[in-house]
Amino acid sequence: MPSWVPLGLSFMAAVLRKEGHTVAIFDRCAWQAKANNDTDQVNQAMLRQIETFQPDLIGLNTVSPLIYDTVECVDLIRRSYRGLLIAGGHHATALPELTLQKIPGLNGAVAGEGGHVIARLAKGNDPVTIPGLWWRKNGGIVCGPPPEQIKDLDRLPLPALDLLDMSFYTRPGLRGVRGYYLSTGSMLASRGCVRKCEFCTESLTYGRGVRYHSPEYVAEWAGKMIADYGVEGIYFHDNNFLLDRDWVERVCAEFLKKGINKKVKWSIQARADCIEEDLLKTLQRAGCVQVEIGVESSFQQHLDSVDKRTTVEMNEQALALCRKVGLNVHVYMIIAFEDEGLRDLEQKLNWLKKNRPATFDWSVLGIYPGTALYLKKGNDFFARQEWTEARILPYYQQGLSGVMDWEERRQWLRRHFFPYQKWQHRRHVLRVNGIDKIIRLLWTKAKRELKRPVL
Repeated sequence: MPSWVPLGLSFMAAVLRKEGHTVAIFDRCAWQAKANNDTDQVNQAMLRQIETFQPDLIGLNTVSPLIYDTVECVDLIRRSYRGLLIAGGHHATALPELTLQKIPGLNGAVAGEGGHVIARLAKGNDPVTIPGLWWRKNGGIVCGPPPEQIKDLDRLPLPALDLLDMSFYTRPGLRGVRGYYLSTGSMLASRGCVRKCEFCTESLTYGRGVRYHSPEYVAEWAGKMIADYGVEGIYFHDNNFLLDRDWVERVCAEFLKKGINKKVKWSIQARADCIEEDLLKTLQRAGCVQVEIGVESSFQQHLDSVDKRTTVEMNEQALALCRKVGLNVHVYMIIAFEDEGLRDLEQKLNWLKKNRPATFDWSVLGIYPGTALYLKKGNDFFARQEWTEARILPYYQQGLSGVMDWEERRQWLRRHFFPYQKWQHRRHVLRVNGIDKIIRLLWTKAKRELKRPVL
């Protein structure tokens, strides 16, 4: 899997640094990879950095499938640290009060965008007056005013990428701009979404509506990543890059003006209902090589059940238009819908073979707190369960399906889905990379194999 730059933490660090604070980031994702998933080694490194840095405040990012890791981190940190501990991120945003109840070592929880919340707290503002902050006080939990959106995103300084191990995040790989062997960086040019897909957490953190960085800001950020880290590719994490046609055209014009189209290949996410042939051609001229589309399912009833507001035919037309223009398409497919059986999985695989995306991936239909799906199907799971790995992981492995058990589904994927996915991916890699890139890729893989311990 790709390792995406933690942009939320990087923006928060940049805001704090702009306010005059000394900031450090401990990046557990990068450490886990470098330590070969040796959690004890990662935890020791975390505690050493805290002891050396001596922070007045520590913020922790939370995601629901890994909330047990946050619980363990807080327990470890609290053995020697007496400063402020604050949780933010999707999970804390969805369940701020419950997060404080379940993790007693926390002082507060941030709902929504965290940068200016933490900056106000670091400045010494009364916690109960800070919008979006839930706080322990007098043995209880109080909440400040509702979260505030950052209206003018260009007021934010560029993310503090220098506080991260960017050699880790920009190491050459195939999963940034899918199939291209590139050193890839991450960007987020807009925040929010106007759609209401029942499984999505985007509006939870960023609120309804979409806010944009200016094309000039986007081009400056891209240019700085190219200059500072030598990236060859850029992956945009925006939920729907093509929503505002005028903005897209101005971003592309700015990329052409600055020559960014000649320096990097870039990839976007978009909805099928925003795909237009002439807009795809504009993207292509500006250096975009790939569009990622959340197809989700080849069954209309599945799309309707999660309020996707697209159709199977719309998805097929979007893929056909991208192929016509010459842009590669990566498709996301969801499995484990409530009524999904073996024949449904076979039909989804046949749909992929028929519509020929360059690459594709799948995920289990996750039931995330704060989403409409969680309200309908979650059965208050996180309030009822202990936040341990043994309780949380199965919840996110199984999805909603009651027709197939998890093991039956896993075996089918292993026998049918994965072999075709691997074949299609390798075919794409050979098609889009030159011989020099293929040699570099094979040499890197060979060196990695030689470093593996012999058991």
